[in-house]
Amino acid sequence: MPHRLRAINYRVLATLLVVGIPVLLLGSFFVIEHGRAELRDAFGLTLAQRAEQSAAAIDAYVYRRIVDVSLLARVPDVRAIAARARPATSATEMADLDRRFSAIDLKAPMVVEVLGNAASRYFTDITREDPIYRELLLTDRDGRLVAASNLTSDYNQADEEWWKRVMAGAGRGEATVSDVRWDDSARTYAMEIAVPVPGNDGRPGGVLKAVADIREMLASVAGIELGSGGDAMVVRRNGSVVFGRGAVDPRARFFAEAGLRAGLESLGPVDGPSRFWFSAPSRDGEPQLIGVATSQLAATYPHLPWAVVTWEAEGRALAPVNSLFRSLLAVLAATLLGVLALAFWFSMKLAAMPLETEMALVPHPHIARVAEEETV
Repeated sequence: MPHRLRAINYRVLATLLVVGIPVLLLGSFFVIEHGRAELRDAFGLTLAQRAEQSAAAIDAYVYRRIVDVSLLARVPDVRAIAARARPATSATEMADLDRRFSAIDLKAPMVVEVLGNAASRYFTDITREDPIYRELLLTDRDGRLVAASNLTSDYNQADEEWWKRVMAGAGRGEATVSDVRWDDSARTYAMEIAVPVPGNDGRPGGVLKAVADIREMLASVAGIELGSGGDAMVVRRNGSVVFGRGAVDPRARFFAEAGLRAGLESLGPVDGPSRFWFSAPSRDGEPQLIGVATSQLAATYPHLPWAVVTWEAEGRALAPVNSLFRSLLAVLAATLLGVLALAFWFSMKLAAMPLETEMALVPHPHIARVAEEETV
């Protein structure tokens, strides 16, 4: 007798497909997204760690320069020139001296007095031997210029902010650091470090200011290893740019300043270094992973709320998953075919056979009938 194909139980088939395929698709989706999230988190944390290392190097550089300038202020010749007695001058006389000094006449007696003393010669030697120091100048406790490495047009320094901050410190005065500025003439970044010169009466005998090239500090940012398209810079907490790997417009803003401010606000007051990462689109709309680490300079100098930011394209972080995407699709397709095959097999296996039409085809052993009457 010819065999017929077994009937398919469409209810079983539909149930298996409805249950199996969504579970397979959703499971695959969640596995892939979990892998993407893990890679994104690991990559963002790595960027934040690199930013933290750079921020620590910047802090160490600035504090080291403050110590170096403070040591210069303790040199005997520097202290002697700052403490030398000079006749008192009125505001009118100071303005007249300032105007005459700005004429930059190298033969003028007051200019010769400033540039020809031992402290000025010492400062000139330092700037010649160490190009990090671009300028050194010394004032007495009244703000008058008494020594300098090179000629400046300002004789009265008492109206400068750096001078006021140093002399405003209680007792012996306090060191101060300016924000970074871009020097167009030198095509480099520089910062001003001002420290009190110890006096003989417990008060500052004067103020020593150094204009320092920060190329070493910039090297800690430029040396961060990033992939193609990645970059790093130092920014302020409000999103303005302090300096970057190249020349930066002083009015430039960090492209993800909203996310930066939100992340810093979420940290709140934190003792010690802090770091975090977030994602944001670049100006051209490409998603970026951004690592942030705060500088500790703000703890000592509140006017320096710096943070180091590093970023790279999110696509580079997810490249390992994206490169395997085709392979994952092939595995998913093979699994889907397996689910379909199992669904058909079970549906045919569980298909019900009509009893009245199919029982004749089922072989069974002969069963003897029981006698209707039994004799006792």
